[in-house]
Amino acid sequence: MRATASKAARALAVPFAAGAVALGVAAPAAADTSSYIQALQPRYNFMSESELMSAGNTVCTMTRSGHPASNIIPTLVDHYGVSVSAAYEIIVNAINHLGC
Repeated sequence: MRATASKAARALAVPFAAGAVALGVAAPAAADTSSYIQALQPRYNFMSESELMSAGNTVCTMTRSGHPASNIIPTLVDHYGVSVSAAYEIIVNAINHLGC
């Protein structure tokens, strides 16, 4: 089942990544962890604050290493067990709030 989810994540990652670029997401000057948590926790309350922060830090680390969102989505799906759309939201919010 994980292999199927991972394949689905990869197949959908490119359109989601293109959407993020089209939205023109820009990183803020400084990281704001509380706004990142506030943006995600109500919708993804099955994840603890530390899990959300870990996912956000993963996004930042991978982004800084040059990975596009299309590579980050499957990582979040596999490691945190979230859906592709949740992974996309985590990526967008990490970029917008954590200064990735």
